[in-house]
Amino acid sequence: MNEKEKIKKIIKVFADNTKCDIQYNGCPCNSCFHSQEGDFKHICWLIILLLRGDYDNDANAILNDIKEELKEVEK
Repeated sequence: MNEKEKIKKIIKVFADNTKCDIQYNGCPCNSCFHSQEGDFKHICWLIILLLRGDYDNDANAILNDIKEELKEVEK
């Protein structure tokens, strides 16, 4: 999976979670994004790990970790 595909998949996770994809490239809007509860510091850390290459061989693992973090918030 190339870098653009990884980024699009991460954006889709947030768009699906917020039920909003009205911004450029299907991103959620600022209001919807910031209305979410949860440990966004941890989610940002996971994204940094992806960007620095820790998940290079398995981008789906980072997506699953992010989805799990967002799912915990929905409980």
